Amino acid sequence: MKRRHTPTPQRQLTVLPGGGRPSSPLKQAAVYYVILALAAVLVLLAGYQWLGAQVLARRLQIVAAAPGIMETTLELEGLIIREELVIRSPCTGVILELHPDGERIAAGTELATMLLISRDELAAVLDTGGRGSDNIWDRTKAALRRWFAQEQDQTPAEETIVVTGKIPPWFKEKVTVAGDKPGLLSYYLDGWETLDRGNYHLPEQFNREPAISAAGLFVEEGQPLFKIVNNWQWYFNVVLPLDPGRTVAAQKKVTFTFAFAPVNPVEALLEESRIDSAAGEVRLSYRLDRQLPGFERARWSGARLSFQRQEGIVIPHSALVERENETGVFVNSGGTVRFVPVTVIRRQDGRVMVEGIEAFSMVITRPHLVREGQRLD
Repeated sequence: MKRRHTPTPQRQLTVLPGGGRPSSPLKQAAVYYVILALAAVLVLLAGYQWLGAQVLARRLQIVAAAPGIMETTLELEGLIIREELVIRSPCTGVILELHPDGERIAAGTELATMLLISRDELAAVLDTGGRGSDNIWDRTKAALRRWFAQEQDQTPAEETIVVTGKIPPWFKEKVTVAGDKPGLLSYYLDGWETLDRGNYHLPEQFNREPAISAAGLFVEEGQPLFKIVNNWQWYFNVVLPLDPGRTVAAQKKVTFTFAFAPVNPVEALLEESRIDSAAGEVRLSYRLDRQLPGFERARWSGARLSFQRQEGIVIPHSALVERENETGVFVNSGGTVRFVPVTVIRRQDGRVMVEGIEAFSMVITRPHLVREGQRLD
């Protein structure tokens, strides 16, 4: 017999107070805050250690004993002597072309091309405007007011003439000028290229407005055109008082930083020294074996002389400790103060160069605040 299924009546559910898990989110939050607090404590401890080390280092003024240089410097002036070959014009005429200035040239290099023309012919062309031709030269007064006459005659020549424009077609004869030796080409002529190494003072008649050759310049036969400079070797002559002249003369090698090349310090070798006690001066002649920018234009120059140069470990003078007739320093060795004996090599401007200590040792420059064996951490 088939049973009849009777549907079960639906129950109504009731939420009972305190039957769930309301404390679970609170526990999770508490754990989170505990972890956060522990992390903060660790950060504070690390910060305290770091800050404590910084405060200690500042208080004791702990510095690294780094390698350094000590040298004595002196500001002076002197005379530059070079080996300079002056090339003179082989004829009277106008410079048409010039080799670039400041380049090193080989012997036999063609350095200039000149138009062969006399002063009278030039004057006629300038006055007539080229005989009615369209090829007219203009006459201008150069900024430089002086020529150099023959070597034996230093009488100022007539006013400098520079001509521009096209060459009249009836002037065709040209002359080329070549260099007789290799060297640095310079069109800067001060008239004292023949000074020898025995000179120590600037000549009283020194021309401070040197002649400079340029295309279009009219020159007489025998007039200096340019010079070829030995740029591998030159000399710097200085005069110093007995003190510090005698000290400087004892140094065979020094360093100069010239006013015309302030970023190019260069070593120099002492070639000659003369001590004149009666005159109260020391004359020193140095040889330089390196070309500097602009050296071919300088005749009298200021310079900074560096001598008595030494390299070694340099620390502040305040770090030295005198203990039982022994000189030394206190260092931070793994958090413990340790005394290290040293030998003082040189003292200068509140610093000392020492031997006996390793490079980059942590030196305490306020030694009166610590004692040997003291823990610093």
